[in-house]
Amino acid sequence: MEIRQVQFFLSIINTGSFTEAADEYYISQSSLSKKIIALEKELQVTLFDRSKRKVSLTDAGERFLEHAFKLDAVYKDMIVELDGYKRKVDTLSIAAIPVITQYGITNQIAQFRERYPHIHLSLDEIDGVNILSAIAERRFDLAITRHNFLNHDQYESHEIYKDRLLIVVSKKNQHAKRSSISLKELSKDNFIVFDRVTDLHKLIMNECQKAGFEPTIFYSSHRKVSVFGLVGANIGIALMPIKIYEYHKNPDVQAIPLEENISCNIVLVYPRIKKLSWSAQTFINFIKDTCK
Repeated sequence: MEIRQVQFFLSIINTGSFTEAADEYYISQSSLSKKIIALEKELQVTLFDRSKRKVSLTDAGERFLEHAFKLDAVYKDMIVELDGYKRKVDTLSIAAIPVITQYGITNQIAQFRERYPHIHLSLDEIDGVNILSAIAERRFDLAITRHNFLNHDQYESHEIYKDRLLIVVSKKNQHAKRSSISLKELSKDNFIVFDRVTDLHKLIMNECQKAGFEPTIFYSSHRKVSVFGLVGANIGIALMPIKIYEYHKNPDVQAIPLEENISCNIVLVYPRIKKLSWSAQTFINFIKDTCK
């Protein structure tokens, strides 16, 4: 039995849904279900009454729930206590979505390294849908991501840059002369979107649904150059942050402000329950000072 299986089980109880529990840990529902089934096989009991539409525990599940709370609490206490015995090396690991250049974060990191050369800093690029699970699994000390899908009961955050979405169209597009436009007016357009592994993809899909439609996705890509190229060719339109648009300066496209205010701010994130290392706290303080 893995502690992650116990935490998945507790998440299902807390959220009341296999789907929401999977979303909380940024994994697929099928992957979460397989973990629970494996747990049931190991324990040789059925934990959930699957004949009911709502999440419901069997008698064995109720008994396991009592132990699950204790196991999770003991695990978290152990992690906190052992943290004080870790080898005292000034290391810092940060996960970041692939936007640090566009937002000038590379300059801040360079300044931090110059000021604290003795801190061994490692920076890894992580897709938006996986970054919080990487933090939850303690593979990184801190994360740089967008604020939109944070669970504020689990994570503290500090804003690095404000940003919001706008519409990017070809200069030949029918909307090109508009001074502003609402999202719902774009329901008939083809959308060029960022790949599903990005947090922007999820944000765009959610906002279109709020506006009353499901966007027609012509093409999705992880490469921003591809998105700009297709939009410039007037094959479709794109929703993207202002900073991304300004950074690439593609001559074939232009931006139209959205009438809706859809923010997508960049934040520094760290777990609430984890005792931060001196290096992590130093970086947080540095960002707070430079982002005033």
